[in-house]
Amino acid sequence: MGAVALLAAALLANVAWISGILWFLAFLRAPAHHASGRLTLVLAATGGGAQFATLLDALTRQTLMPTRLILCAESETDPVVAQARATPLPFPMDIAIAGLAERCSQKGLNLAAGFALLDGSEDAIVLLDADILPGPGWLSALATPALNGAADVVTGYRWHMPGGGPVRHAVVWLDRALALGPRFVASSVVWGGSIAIARESFVAMRLSEALQKSFSTDGAISRRAGETGARMLTRRAVLLPTPPEGGEASAWGFKRRQLQILRIYRPGFWGLLGLLLHMEACALPLALLGAWWAAAPLAALALLRAGLHDHVGRRIGVPDAPAALFGQALVSIFAPPLILALFWSSAFWRTIRWRHVEYRIDGPNAVRVVRRAPPAALP
Repeated sequence: MGAVALLAAALLANVAWISGILWFLAFLRAPAHHASGRLTLVLAATGGGAQFATLLDALTRQTLMPTRLILCAESETDPVVAQARATPLPFPMDIAIAGLAERCSQKGLNLAAGFALLDGSEDAIVLLDADILPGPGWLSALATPALNGAADVVTGYRWHMPGGGPVRHAVVWLDRALALGPRFVASSVVWGGSIAIARESFVAMRLSEALQKSFSTDGAISRRAGETGARMLTRRAVLLPTPPEGGEASAWGFKRRQLQILRIYRPGFWGLLGLLLHMEACALPLALLGAWWAAAPLAALALLRAGLHDHVGRRIGVPDAPAALFGQALVSIFAPPLILALFWSSAFWRTIRWRHVEYRIDGPNAVRVVRRAPPAALP
């Protein structure tokens, strides 16, 4: 009877994930409308490097060209500043120097410094992360609903590209699952890597004030959008390829930080995710109980999920290489215990390291920097 209950829980979790993917695919389509307007990009970055150069090049190839870029950094000595100044762009670029954060994330302070350079001429403000690889239609797809009045705040999400060892594959597996389902349960959550905000809503949200009290820029923006009654839209077509960065330890640290942020700023969402992950991991005690008869249906569902993830990648133009697809198929079967360990690693620690800065977070608005190193140049 216990084995049957464990199997039922694992099957239910897999069906929930698969239902989310199918729902996502049912509404995934190319944008039908393209608006024009004056867009200012606000980009907080550090370190620079080859990936940053690739991003700047991608920005010059947009079908809807930005009218201005504001690069936000903590200091003039950050390597990203020199790299940006040495890169020719077809639109004006200004650089905002924020200084050192003490009671918020460095990224939040950097963005606040960038907002201070806005002049009111923009129709919408677009925030983006430095590690994305946007295609030519990204800016138009993201900004059009904010420009034509269909929404006040428009957000997308990252699509992690697999590569590396088992931890990296497990992180990609979990992050893709989040991209395709549970985000829509909490539709008021934005992703700071790609957000367009209509000018009027941006003024009403007073984001500079909110960002300088918070560690999570996503959480602060989501909260202010909700408080001001902004109409929020998560656009499925804005699913941005994000290449792997660093090794296994880097992948673990990235996802643990994301889960820590979720626990602090969206505890209900974190708890729901934990419930699903524990139900999915019921396959492990089934194996320990010797219930090998349950392996076939669970393995089949896991492989189906891996195939559906790849189908989404193909729909957005970034299919997995055969080796990466094989790795994702393997991790779909064997990753639940590893992912569960990753989840629980986010449950107890309140110290978070983000790039070259270490923070202590005791609550949504209780943040302090405990240690920092100089910004390091990225490869």
